[in-house]
Amino acid sequence: MKRYVCSLFIFFTVSIYSQQVLFEKISDMVDSVSTENLTYHIQNLENAGGHRSRVNLTPGNDSAAVYIKREFDKIIGLTSVVYDTFYIPSAASPFNTKPIVNIVATLEGSISSSSYYVFGAHYDCSASREGASVWNSQWQTIESPGADDNATGVATIIEIARILADPANNFQNDFTIKFVAFGAEESGPAYNGSHHGSLHFASNAKDNNDNILGMVSIDMIGYNNSHDYNSIVANQASEWFGTKFLEVNDIFQIELLLDNPPFTLGTYSDHHSFWQYGFKAILFIENAPPWVNGNFYQRNLFYHTSADTFGTLNMTLVNKVAQLNLAAAASFSARLTDVEQSTDIRPSEFVLLQNYPNPFNPTTKIKFSIPTSPQTPLLSKERGRGEVVKLKVYDLLGSEVATLLNKPMEPGTYEVEFNASGLPSGVYFFQLEINGLFRQTKKMLLTK
Repeated sequence: MKRYVCSLFIFFTVSIYSQQVLFEKISDMVDSVSTENLTYHIQNLENAGGHRSRVNLTPGNDSAAVYIKREFDKIIGLTSVVYDTFYIPSAASPFNTKPIVNIVATLEGSISSSSYYVFGAHYDCSASREGASVWNSQWQTIESPGADDNATGVATIIEIARILADPANNFQNDFTIKFVAFGAEESGPAYNGSHHGSLHFASNAKDNNDNILGMVSIDMIGYNNSHDYNSIVANQASEWFGTKFLEVNDIFQIELLLDNPPFTLGTYSDHHSFWQYGFKAILFIENAPPWVNGNFYQRNLFYHTSADTFGTLNMTLVNKVAQLNLAAAASFSARLTDVEQSTDIRPSEFVLLQNYPNPFNPTTKIKFSIPTSPQTPLLSKERGRGEVVKLKVYDLLGSEVATLLNKPMEPGTYEVEFNASGLPSGVYFFQLEINGLFRQTKKMLLTK
C-alpha cells in the first residue's frame, strides 16, 4: 500500500529520525500487524487455562492474567512486565480478600518515564445478558468466552507491543508507552461497581503526579459484518486527542471508517476512570453504544452472553483497529505528529487528505497542501502567481459533477468545503491536480 507523508506532520529536533524515515518505519510496522497473531490471542483467551470464561473472581480470569503476562514476557524489547495488584473491598467474603491484577507492560521512552501514553484493554468478561436469574446464580460456572468483549482489545495491545518493542524494527520512542490489561472492568453479582482495575491505575497515577499524555481504551472492537467501522468516545477535554486518530487514519491510509467530532460521550469503559482523575482519554468501540443500531452497525446480540465467540468477529476490522492504534502509538511517542493543538503547519509535500467527515451528508471538507519547495518541475506555473490548482469532483462514471478550485495558489495548507445537496447518494471521487503534473484522487461516500 502506497502512503503519502501528510502535511500535518510537525518537525521536531528531539526525534532521532527524519520525518520521512520515521513515516516509512511506522508504515512498515503498520503493514506487519498480523491477523494470525490477533486470532491466536483471541482464541486462547476464549479458553483461558481450559476455562470457557474469564468472569472476575473465577479460575478462568486468573488463567487469563497468567496468559497475558506470559505473552508480554515473550516480547524481548519491553522494559518491564509486572502485575499491579488490587482488591475489591466491596466484594462479598471471601472475594474481598482475593487479589486481582492489572498486567502492565512498559516500553520506556528516552525523555521521561513519568510522561507516558496508556493503551489499555480489559481482560475480564461477563454473561450478564443471559438474564439476571441465570447470571446471578451461575456466574462462577457459566460459559462466557468474551471473544469480542474483550479478547479483541487485549489481543490488540499485545500485538502493538510486540511490533513496537521488536528490536528488529529499531523503533525508538521519545515518550514511554504503557500497555495495560485491566482487571475487573465488568460489574458482577459478587461486588459493587465496575472499572476497578482502571480506577486503581488512574488513582495511583494521580497520586504519583504522573503525566499521562493520553489514554486509549480499546474495548470490544470486532463485531460488524457489513462495515469496517468503530466509534470514538471522548469528553470535551479529550476530543482533540480523538481527532488526532482521524488524522493518523488518513495519513497511513488504514481506511477504518470512524465517526467524527463531536464524539459520543459515554462512561461504559475504562477510559472513564481516567476522566475522573483529570486525564485525557478516549475509547475505541465497535459502536457507541454497542447495544443500539447505528448508521454502519447492527446492534451486537452476542456480547455479555455465552455466544460471544470467535465466529462472530470481523477480523479485518480488528486488524484495522490494531493498525490504527499502532500507528498512533508510534507517531505520538516518537513525535511524528504533534498531539498538542498547534497551527504550526509547514507542508513539505503535495498532499491530498481524505475528506472529513466521510461518509457525509450533505457537506464535507477537503484539505490539501502545496509545498514550500517544489517537488516537480512547474511547467504551467504562472510567474508570481503560485501553483495552478484544480480540485474537481467526479461520479462513478467519471463525469465531472463539481469544480471546487481552478486558480493559482501560493504554498500552504488549504481546506475547501464541498456541498453535495444537489447530488444523489453514492460514491464520488475528488481529484487534486497541480500544474497538470501532480494528481491524486480519493473516494468519498455521500449518504442521504
